[in-house]
Amino acid sequence: MKRLSLFLILFTFILLILAPTLATALFTPEAAEIPYQINNSDRIVIGTVSEIDVADYYTNNTITVKEWLYNPLPTKTIIVRTNIGANASTEDEAEFAKNESVLLMLKDQRPDKGVFYMSLGFLGKHPATDRDAVIKELKAQGKWSENQIENKTDETEIIENIETVGEKKESSNQTQKSNPTPFMSHVSVIAVMIGAIIYPTFRTIFSHIIFFVFFSHQSQHFNCFFIQI
Repeated sequence: MKRLSLFLILFTFILLILAPTLATALFTPEAAEIPYQINNSDRIVIGTVSEIDVADYYTNNTITVKEWLYNPLPTKTIIVRTNIGANASTEDEAEFAKNESVLLMLKDQRPDKGVFYMSLGFLGKHPATDRDAVIKELKAQGKWSENQIENKTDETEIIENIETVGEKKESSNQTQKSNPTPFMSHVSVIAVMIGAIIYPTFRTIFSHIIFFVFFSHQSQHFNCFFIQI
């Protein structure tokens, strides 16, 4: 009986040691290689594990996205669902730790809701430091350039929108500055017209005043002359 108990304990211990190897054996040898994983993934993302919610038969691992490496989506938070729960466990599933930085090979489950699962179980989970190796392979497969074009398109649209707003502001400022010019032109025209009408009249009156003053002055001299005589 004691021998049986020792045998069971030893057998369990061996299984625990060999568990990762047995799980790896569920995949083909090439499944551990990055080129194979890229070809069998819908998306590739780098992020940080921000929350882990364990249900009975699955776990929702919330990932705060830092960078999309392949086939990006306009979302900053996603959920990676694994078949590990309070009442269930799968040997080939990836396990996560909170605040862990990861690079993940993903398969779409409900991408419109931001829900994914691992494309190759724990093999699709990499440290974030594998970024350069993954990018190198994406470039080799011609997939990195496509990703970059999409990102540049988004950036171009943003830049074009900013430039459009700037141009609108400039044209608005120029319009505001140019508006006083027609107004001043109208005032100038009216002033010239009034001056043209009034000037001859005032010139005549001014001439009469000068003549009157001059004549009065001469009359005084003339009267003085006669008085002396």
